[in-house]
Amino acid sequence: MNGSDVELSRTEQKLLYLLTSNSGITLTRNQLTDRIWTDGSEFVDDNALSVTVKRLRDKLHAQSCIRTVYGIGYRWENGE
Repeated sequence: MNGSDVELSRTEQKLLYLLTSNSGITLTRNQLTDRIWTDGSEFVDDNALSVTVKRLRDKLHAQSCIRTVYGIGYRWENGE
């Protein structure tokens, strides 16, 4: 980050929007999967969300902002 541009895929953009617009709220894996992969035409592997979260964390250096809530889902925290 540090003022430099970061290129995000459409899927990463959707995930970032969902997490930041619901800051402090834990979103379940099902909620995120249903909202990100909205076409419904094909099966979405359970691992797809985990991979997308990891890529987003790495690109934004947001390990402290994107919190894993084990057994439930993910939550955006402002890192305070």
